Amino acid sequence: MMSLAFIALEVHRRGGQERAAAEVLSRLASDVELSVVANVCELPGVAHRFVRVGLPTGPTVVRTMRFASAATRAARDVGATLTQSIGAAAREADVITAQFCQAAFTKRFGGLRGGSALRRVWQRAAQLQFVASEAHAYRSGRLRRVIAVSTGVGRELHEEYGVPMERITVIPNGVDHAVFRPLDGTSKRLMRMQLALPSDQCIALFIGGDWERKGLRDAITAVAGIPDTMLVIVGAGDQEPMRQHAARVGATAQVRFAGMSTEPEKWYQAADFLLFPSRYEAFSLVTLEAAACGLPIIAHRINGTEDLIRDGENGYLSELGPEALRVHVQRFRDDQIRRRQMSEQAVVISKRYAWDRIAAEHLAVLHEVQA
Repeated sequence: MMSLAFIALEVHRRGGQERAAAEVLSRLASDVELSVVANVCELPGVAHRFVRVGLPTGPTVVRTMRFASAATRAARDVGATLTQSIGAAAREADVITAQFCQAAFTKRFGGLRGGSALRRVWQRAAQLQFVASEAHAYRSGRLRRVIAVSTGVGRELHEEYGVPMERITVIPNGVDHAVFRPLDGTSKRLMRMQLALPSDQCIALFIGGDWERKGLRDAITAVAGIPDTMLVIVGAGDQEPMRQHAARVGATAQVRFAGMSTEPEKWYQAADFLLFPSRYEAFSLVTLEAAACGLPIIAHRINGTEDLIRDGENGYLSELGPEALRVHVQRFRDDQIRRRQMSEQAVVISKRYAWDRIAAEHLAVLHEVQA
């Protein structure tokens, strides 16, 4: 049996890349001898060995650099046939799963994620080190294959780090259709009652953190003043600046901050569409989960959405800016028949992204690399 040492900061069923890793590993464990080298690993019921690597204190950039060095040493001690890492979680690996490209993010946005002027200065400095760490990992002589979660990420790794295209395999993130599924009309109304949502309004849903990068300000502006339309925001972030922004654009009564949720599927199932104007992603799980729950999506043409969304069929690929988003919001509010047709297509297209299929594609790559 193949033995695999998988390196990540955290593996669990929360967050984005952490959950993606947990979903794939839980399905690979019956086919490989699995060791997880991480600071946190939560895989109940899954056969594996957990090799814990602690995170030192200090700024995030310093902690992740030290973790990468320690995790690389720990993985060597495991003595597995193959070593796989999420991005630069290790300094080197046989296989890297690319859930982000720091160099591309830096080129477009300077590595900025919002905050004060002093915080932005620090973010720029830290981002340079994140890019250097990724460059080291992707240019390592040991690297034999990269699994990019979207076509766009694969393209970025080739352009920014010189990874040969023949070493890149695109395997997207996935979705659990047993959890994320649409409800019929009656069940949807009951779900809205359970979540204290109005039954007579068109509900746009925004899910995620890192609100500045994901475009929450534009989402709030896009719904402002549109009658019978509400924006529900699920996730953690600095609420006060966003509340102030909603007040400035006249959307205070239309915005609800729902906070974090351990059952995001309920919010998908209660909403009418996903409003997700993020400026940079690798392949957001949110878009996949929304589609599986029957939500058409309004998003920009970025990594992942360009693979998932067929413009005008299961969602809209919007130009940048709140006014362009607003046009599509109004279309969804005004045309329930079209919205229902796009909802059905969203579910159909999401079937390609079942986790069992995604995990099987990962296993095939590992066997190819071992061979």
